[in-house]
Amino acid sequence: MIILNNVIRVEEAVTLDRPTFIDVRSPEEYSVGHIPGAVNIPLFNNDERAHVGATYKQIGVEEAKHLGLAIVSTKLPDIVGQVRQLHKSGQKVVMYCWRGGMRSKSIVNVLEMMGVSTSQLLGGYKAYRQYVLDRLRTFEIKPLIVVLCGSTGTGKTIILNRLAKRNIPVIDLEKLANHRGSVFGQIGLGRPATAQNFDAELLKELEVFNDQPYIVVECESKRIGNVYLPDSLFNAMRQGKKMLLSTDVEIRIDRLIEEYLDIYSNNQEAIIASIESLRKRIGNKKADHLLERFKSGNIRDVVKVLLMDYYDPMYGYEKTDPSDYDTCVKADDVEQATDDIIQYLQELGR
Repeated sequence: MIILNNVIRVEEAVTLDRPTFIDVRSPEEYSVGHIPGAVNIPLFNNDERAHVGATYKQIGVEEAKHLGLAIVSTKLPDIVGQVRQLHKSGQKVVMYCWRGGMRSKSIVNVLEMMGVSTSQLLGGYKAYRQYVLDRLRTFEIKPLIVVLCGSTGTGKTIILNRLAKRNIPVIDLEKLANHRGSVFGQIGLGRPATAQNFDAELLKELEVFNDQPYIVVECESKRIGNVYLPDSLFNAMRQGKKMLLSTDVEIRIDRLIEEYLDIYSNNQEAIIASIESLRKRIGNKKADHLLERFKSGNIRDVVKVLLMDYYDPMYGYEKTDPSDYDTCVKADDVEQATDDIIQYLQELGR
C-alpha cells in the first residue's frame, strides 16, 4: 500500500481494514452520490456552497477563497472534534471532496497540525465514481444467479427477505433502487436512489457475495425506476436459473393489500396520478372505473382490475409455460415456499 503526503488512491483506500470515509462536501452533493457508509461532515451547507460558487464565478478566485475561509473557520473546532473521535476508535480516516481539491486538502492539513492522522482521497469522489463504473463494467460474477419470477403479488419480495434472514445470499435490487419497478413503484418510498448510489451499493453487494455458489435476485428489467442494471449482472440474470412462483389471484390480492395498506391510505393523490398515467394503456373507461372505485374506498376491486387488466398482460406469467423455467414453486404459503427454495438451492450447491 502506498500513501504519500497523506494522499491515497481509490483502489488502495477501498482495501483498507475498517476505513472511515469522510465526505466534506455539502449535504446536497452527498445525497446525489457518496461512498457507501461515508460520514458527511460538510465544510459548507447547501446555501453556503452556492454563495461561494457564485462569488467564484462573478467576482474571482481570491474573493471566493476568503469567503470560504470565513465560513469554515468557525466550524473547524467542531469538525476536528468529530474526526478525532473517529480516529480514536481505531478507524483509518480518509477524507474526500469532489475532485480531491482544496476542501479535503485543507482539512487534512488542519487535522495533521492537530495531531490527527488522516488521508486525502486522490481524485476525490469523482475518482471513486469512475472506479465503480469501471468495476461494474468488467465485473466477473462468479456465483450462479437464481432469479425469482412470477406475477405481481406472488410474494417475490417477501420471500426474498425471508431468504436473506436465513443467510441465503440475496441482492434486493428494488430496495437498492428504492423503487418497486412499476408505475406505482415510487409511491410512499420517498426519493429514488440516484444512479451513483445505486451503482456503489450494488458493487458492494456483488463483492460481498462473489465467493458464494449462488445469489438470489428478483426478476427485473434492465431499468428499475431511474437506474439501470450493469450488463455484467443483467447478462448473468438472463443466463442463470429461473424459478417461477405462482399462487391464486385472490391470495395475490390479499398479499398486495396487506403489503401496501399504508400506501393506499396515505398517498391518495400519488395513486390517482398513477392511475391517470395508465389511460393510454388500459383505456379511459377502465381508468375512470379504477378512479371511481379507489375514491369510494373499494381497494380490493382496484387491485384486482390492475392485476388482471394491466400487470398480468404486461408480464405474461399467468399464461407462461412452466417448462420454460428451471423449477416451479407454489407460493400460497410464503414460509413453505421459502423452505422449498432453500432445498432447491442446497441441491444446486452440491
